[in-house]
Amino acid sequence: MFAIIRTQKHKTIAAVARSARHTFREQPTLNADDAKISRNRFSGNRSTKDLLSSLSDRLPVTRRKDAVLCIEYLITASPEAFSRHGGHLDDLGSGYFADALAWLRSRHGQDNILSAAVHLDETTPHLVAYVVPLTRDGRLSARDFLGGPKVMRAMQDSFYSACGLPYGLLRGVQGSKACHTKVSQFYTALQEHVPLVKLVTRDYVAKTLGYETEAWKEAQAQVKQIAQQATADALQRKAVHSRTQALADAEAQARRTASQLQQRAQKQEKRDLSLRQREQAVARREPELDIAIARAESLERLWGERERREISEQCHYSPRLVPRYP
Repeated sequence: MFAIIRTQKHKTIAAVARSARHTFREQPTLNADDAKISRNRFSGNRSTKDLLSSLSDRLPVTRRKDAVLCIEYLITASPEAFSRHGGHLDDLGSGYFADALAWLRSRHGQDNILSAAVHLDETTPHLVAYVVPLTRDGRLSARDFLGGPKVMRAMQDSFYSACGLPYGLLRGVQGSKACHTKVSQFYTALQEHVPLVKLVTRDYVAKTLGYETEAWKEAQAQVKQIAQQATADALQRKAVHSRTQALADAEAQARRTASQLQQRAQKQEKRDLSLRQREQAVARREPELDIAIARAESLERLWGERERREISEQCHYSPRLVPRYP
């Protein structure tokens, strides 16, 4: 069961609006249960109009033409982590989504989190947040938050430590070659297939005459949805294969490292054995060394006495020259 975080950059107001209409359910959403839409939870702006207004107020007047205006975060977990699929997390994540929102506020600042929505009307609960990528010094720079593999790995590590680990979730495999699924594709991957609309004779006759009935349109949309799901499933299988390969590579690396450590341990053991043998040899020779030292000291004393006798013999004193004292 993995902690999951995805990001999508929006460079135009129109792109933000398209995404927001889906988030705020201002357009038909096939993968959402209309009966459960009222369960969705929101923080901040609750409509596309308000979101775009807040975004315009936060954006600096002077900015690059290709600047990222908004980052969309999608935060969830593996479906099996939620109680509706047999997991230990309730629909609100038992605090998982609250911690994720707190993590976003700490990362970007309270004022830059324009809106956050927890969708409970789809198969897997998830959090969607719209964030203005303003830096602490007032620059509009998505690169500071999402720029490059190193920054993205740091983001994943930070999110996992703050939100995933406390809830018993796993982090994605580091170094995996799996491609990140776009947020729009990931929405589809979260939902299950719905039964196809049954078309009757009049629907086919109307299509032949150039008119599409509501049932035909709904069936066509569902077919498109299933095609998207199949694509998402293929991407998911590819990601699983990549994770498996990354795990195999990590295991092989661990084995190589263990082998190297074992070789080093063997070499160190041989060095320790050689050192102990030398210490034992020195200990065995210590009595011999003590005897040799004693002999050397004895010879030194004898040599000193001999030198003194020779000096004494060379010196001749006459008794008449020796002064006498009363």
